Amino acid sequence: MVPDSVEVIDLTELTDSSDDDEDLGATQDETQSSSEDESGSSEGSEVAVDATSRAALHQAIASIPETHLRQVISNLVDSVPAVEQAMTRELVSFDPRTRAVTPRWEICENKVDKASFVDWDENCHGPMDTLANRQDTESEGCVTQEHMPAVPRKRQRRL
Repeated sequence: MVPDSVEVIDLTELTDSSDDDEDLGATQDETQSSSEDESGSSEGSEVAVDATSRAALHQAIASIPETHLRQVISNLVDSVPAVEQAMTRELVSFDPRTRAVTPRWEICENKVDKASFVDWDENCHGPMDTLANRQDTESEGCVTQEHMPAVPRKRQRRL
């Protein structure tokens, strides 16, 4: 990691002639401005990473449209090898027997209906825990003021 006070100079595009120095300065300015336009921010306006910025990042992730989030993740995977490794570990599974690489998740054809209890069998699970059943005081073992068990205890409780 490079400290903020150190200035890094790119010498990869330098040549021996002094005439090219003027052209090089113009190309570096164009490259820097185009990279700032693509990323939407410059190096000088980086946000410090702390609890506040992390909370703001989580809020931004929760509110960003899915297509835009997918595009951001794809760009990070293409540009940062560590992100590519981490995302591969999280999102892709490898079967050593068949040597097949498959995604861990897939979009299911069936939509989830959380309002219905399709697997609820009142014979083995008992009555459903719904607002209507909770308000019903006519059920076995319940009275208006205090809940009484359906089967009274045969022995007295020890105190």
